[in-house]
Amino acid sequence: MASEPFRLSIIDYLNAAPLNHGFKHGLGWEHFHLKFHFPSACADRLRSGDVDAGIVSSIEYLRIPDLLIVPGLCIASPKRVRSVVILSKVPPEQIRTLALDTSSRTSVVLGQLILRERYGVSPEITDMGPDLPAMLEAHDAAIMIGDSAMRAPKQGLFVLDLAEEWHAWTGLPFVFALWLVRKNAPQLPVPGGVASFFHKSYEIGRSQLPAIIEEARRSIGWTKIELHEYLTENISYTLGEAERESLALFYEKAVRHGFAPEEKPLRFL
Repeated sequence: MASEPFRLSIIDYLNAAPLNHGFKHGLGWEHFHLKFHFPSACADRLRSGDVDAGIVSSIEYLRIPDLLIVPGLCIASPKRVRSVVILSKVPPEQIRTLALDTSSRTSVVLGQLILRERYGVSPEITDMGPDLPAMLEAHDAAIMIGDSAMRAPKQGLFVLDLAEEWHAWTGLPFVFALWLVRKNAPQLPVPGGVASFFHKSYEIGRSQLPAIIEEARRSIGWTKIELHEYLTENISYTLGEAERESLALFYEKAVRHGFAPEEKPLRFL
């Protein structure tokens, strides 16, 4: 047993469920201490050292020093994601005011890059909790992510799917989140160290998709078919060559627009 527990920040969004599933159901219970956060809080806990690893918005890799990426895993979207959207009362090129979902870090950067570079607008922004009526009451448009974006009523609104926009722009998938580990995290006294647990947790999750979908059906309200498509087609979990290329391009644009201090190479666990 490790002399100190390995503190793991877990996101309870549906898109992270397959990656988290093993950990939430007892994998490595003798080593891991689980803490549950929404994505922006997960990043803040990692920065402050309150946790040793977490599924973190990909932009935070540039902002938080001394992090390593778990190889081979991520939360990405090959083309259309459906849970990361700009919902707007006006066409995109007319957006002047934009409410940003405070639970997001990467998506709010991606949304602003797309509006600036693809639609030629740089709206005035306000950070708000993910409450669509309140966001749109005072703004032309809102960026929403995760389960609340999936539940949000979209009738009568312009919907920009941010992964779809990125893919149309670059031809690449978009990487929303990575398993990130602090360089000084505790070493686990097991073969392969901590990295093997992240992959094992995902293998367990992938084998339990029907259970994950059934739970999500009750909380999100989509049909089983829609949820299965979301977790198998809209979201992908493999950090491959195209995903790494996409990250490099996103990081270059984010730094150029002042959303992160500087680019840095991808360093893996």
